[in-house]
Amino acid sequence: MAYDLAAHPFFFVDPALAGKIFSPEENQGDGTLAAWKNYGGDKTWPAPQGWEQDDQWHGPPDPVLDTGRYIVVTCEYKSHYAQIVMVSPPDPRTGVQITRQFRLERATSRVAVTLRFRNIAERPIRWSIWDVVQLDASLVTAQGVKSFDPSCVVTTPLNPHSRFPQGYKVMFGADDNPQWQVDGGLFRASYQWQIGKVGIDSTAGWIAFCQASQAMAFATRFSVEPGAEYPDDGATVECWTIGAGQVANLDYADSGIYLMETEVLGPLVTLAPGDETVLELEWGCCRCAGPIVDVQEAGCSSQGLALTRSDNEVRLTGSFGVFDAGELILIWRDEAGAEIGRASLGAVDPLHPVVLDRAARASAVHAELSVVATADGASRLLATTVTDAQRLSSSVA
Repeated sequence: MAYDLAAHPFFFVDPALAGKIFSPEENQGDGTLAAWKNYGGDKTWPAPQGWEQDDQWHGPPDPVLDTGRYIVVTCEYKSHYAQIVMVSPPDPRTGVQITRQFRLERATSRVAVTLRFRNIAERPIRWSIWDVVQLDASLVTAQGVKSFDPSCVVTTPLNPHSRFPQGYKVMFGADDNPQWQVDGGLFRASYQWQIGKVGIDSTAGWIAFCQASQAMAFATRFSVEPGAEYPDDGATVECWTIGAGQVANLDYADSGIYLMETEVLGPLVTLAPGDETVLELEWGCCRCAGPIVDVQEAGCSSQGLALTRSDNEVRLTGSFGVFDAGELILIWRDEAGAEIGRASLGAVDPLHPVVLDRAARASAVHAELSVVATADGASRLLATTVTDAQRLSSSVA
């Protein structure tokens, strides 16, 4: 799969494998990770992963659910949307058959992703829906050499009540991997071409990637079920990076592959024969300076909305990217939340970053940014901040 904004490709695609088709035997190889033919793009797998027990998914490689030939059951384009629905072969070992649906709307970079597992076995099964996005983290140097891009950063909010002492769990690779960082309330993976993987029990419902050298950001939004059991000791999101170092029998020293993964896990669900479970995600992309510090329905923030006062003047600042084309509206509200004024700040769209630095005379204590979308007219939250002991918010529609 590919997912591009204008000419910028977000997803990693291995050029050595693009367009090639292998037999199930070739896809399986000796069954080790080193034999896996990783095309790139986006994948949907069962979790937990492992090779020791029957209730673990023994892949990749997996010649059925990963590189099996999916059947396209819907492929349609209308005036305001396009969508594709595909179904995997049934897998007797896991008891899973996967349905993947992707829907794109007009005048937005949003992609609605709906993933289903159906139990095709004659026994109960218990799995989590696990979706993996592989993001291109490469650059071409001034000398024309392809290398890793150190401006690539993955962020997701830490759980303030995390079960992990550091707020995250190192799953593969070195415990002291310098890529894994905590920045205030955020987990931050700054790409240094080191191999490794971490799990985070975040409850915020978003994980984001930014390639600051290109001012490009990608985010996945999803719901977290309170009290539900998640795989990998409770991880709701995970981040894997390819680079130097050794994990199992993997060695990428001369591979020329530079990627970071943003992974989302659904809760573990027990399915009776014939039952289904669903995981819904939303992708969005935009131009944004990064790294990303917040993601909301309307877009993402690299610098949150801030308000400062001097006498009767206030100044609003912030740096954002939006997922929809529309008109940016500034709304002022009083302490009771009643609207007392508004002004248009012009047109916005995903192809242009939104940098706000605006002075105004106002007695209001609450400010909203809203974008009236050209496609659906909805109003969506973009960012919130607390300053001067008051809560301010911005929303995009």
